[in-house]
Amino acid sequence: MYVDFSIRKAGFLALIACIMLFAVIQTFALKEGRYGSTPPFASFGLMSQEVGLRARYAIEGSVFRLSQAAGSAFAFLGFKPQTDGPSRSARAIPVLTYHRIVGSSNDFNNVTTGNFRDQMFALKRAGWETVTLKEYREFMAGTRELPEKSFLITFDDGAKESFYPVDPLFDVLGYEGVLYVIASAMYTPESTYYLSPTEIRRLLDTGRWEIGSHSYDGHRPYPADAEGNTGIFFADKLWLEEENRLETDKEFTSRARDDLVHAREVLESEYGVLVDTFAFPLGNETGIEGAANFSEGAAITEREAKKVYSLGFLQTDPHRYSSNYQSDAGSIAYRIHVDHDWDGERLLRELQNGLPKDLPYEDDFSEDKGWIASWGALDLGRNNFSLSADEGASSASAFLDGSKLWDNYSFNVSMNWHEGSAFLIADVVNSKTYDACVFSNGVVRLQTTVNGETSTLAEKRDPSIRFGDGVRPGIRVHDAVIECLWNYESILEAYERRNIGGVGVQVWNPQLGTAALTVSDIAVQPL
Repeated sequence: MYVDFSIRKAGFLALIACIMLFAVIQTFALKEGRYGSTPPFASFGLMSQEVGLRARYAIEGSVFRLSQAAGSAFAFLGFKPQTDGPSRSARAIPVLTYHRIVGSSNDFNNVTTGNFRDQMFALKRAGWETVTLKEYREFMAGTRELPEKSFLITFDDGAKESFYPVDPLFDVLGYEGVLYVIASAMYTPESTYYLSPTEIRRLLDTGRWEIGSHSYDGHRPYPADAEGNTGIFFADKLWLEEENRLETDKEFTSRARDDLVHAREVLESEYGVLVDTFAFPLGNETGIEGAANFSEGAAITEREAKKVYSLGFLQTDPHRYSSNYQSDAGSIAYRIHVDHDWDGERLLRELQNGLPKDLPYEDDFSEDKGWIASWGALDLGRNNFSLSADEGASSASAFLDGSKLWDNYSFNVSMNWHEGSAFLIADVVNSKTYDACVFSNGVVRLQTTVNGETSTLAEKRDPSIRFGDGVRPGIRVHDAVIECLWNYESILEAYERRNIGGVGVQVWNPQLGTAALTVSDIAVQPL
């Protein structure tokens, strides 16, 4: 009797063991199918986060849709919600860039989950909608119309925290994104940081995501001199330790080209999708004047990238408009980096200020409407605009975002001006290409600047031009004519206008750190 009982007990325990083993095998199979080489503990955390966020956003999305429907119902009954006016076609497209969406952040690179949620709901509520890469490129080529308030959203590096906290919200809002993948990093064994190939396939299967190249292995630091200081892969020459020298120009070019080509080949082979866009690693570092040891490196990389990809993304900077315009269509586009501390209201303001503005236009500086300081300090105070040079600098400059498409207009300001030279600038293509009327005490000059090179078109002495409070300089541009105005009267003109564009203000003084002026209002009237 005892033996018989023991046999039954052992059989029962064996059955339980088999069931448990099967469950473990199935769990690991599920883990492999969804998370690839991600370690089990990290997979469990990602699963918990994803399930929790999907449940939360499903509820919040339902509430959001009900509020939208209620707004429509009130409109039907005659209570019209406030809008920005009739819908219209887009004239420019902003591109946002993020890295990771994290629980908490103490740097400028990553946005918290709370801020990201606030940003996306704020944009959706205000009528902003995402576009795909195909739609963006067709718009820039002039073959597709898109509604105003269209934007492209991108994430760099291919991190897990670019997908798991984001996709549940995209699912609810109907948003889409582009993930720029470091091709070598996705093969990192048991990575808790980078998405594995299995996860990227699942990302693509959602239909909400596309991928692009963020280099093969060009994102990490590399030695750039004998002392071990590191440089930027796509902008600096690297130090060849065994040969005790820097790369030659030819070696730099070959290395950059090989990485660009290899990244595309690997990504297309792995996922069977077209990978035709490239996000330059480290943001705009390959787009500035030069790197630590090779001033030509940035331009060489951009040239080589153009041969491999149809479109490359750099970060936008204070020298250009925040959105991408069809007139700038080419192989390079610019992205707005979303800072860690921006909430929904701040991001919405950045995008709204970058929308193309209409003429006539007035600004009393009671609120920020998108002035960008190219250099120097810009202070939007109480109903005024103060521009001043940094310590050790002789000038300061600012221009109005969203004014790029302006043509044939008169730009007049009221300002307090007591020293140096005041510039009224028009036809602003960017901070290095524009036309200007330069007012000095008793003198006015008409200048044109192209890619930072300035030439004088005309000059005149005029005793009516004097320092003072509330002085009224201006500039008028129409057809091929540029005119300088004082108290609304034309005092100097030239017939060498080459571009169209927006407006700005500069100040200059040879004594370093002293250039300053205050503008109380502006008016731009179409002609």
